[in-house]
Amino acid sequence: MSKFNWEVILYNIREAREQLQAIESQVNDGNPPLKGEFQVMIEHAYHHLNFAWNVKEVSTKKYANLSDDDFNKWSKFPKEIKASKIRSRSKKK
Repeated sequence: MSKFNWEVILYNIREAREQLQAIESQVNDGNPPLKGEFQVMIEHAYHHLNFAWNVKEVSTKKYANLSDDDFNKWSKFPKEIKASKIRSRSKKK
């Protein structure tokens, strides 16, 4: 099993955190982003969270020289992570 590459993981976590903090700051300052801006900002945060997971075992050299295919693959929501779900409760009569 490969070791985690904490350098690239932390870089991407930092980028995601900074984007989320920017959203929070704008809202707290009374200047929330418009719908399109908010979407771009959230997509950017997701991108870096997805990268943090998907590149966790990638060498720094490969990360620094990523191809377009790598970018597209690493940007995807990880298949190993399942979205949280709550089982629907049916109403009893």
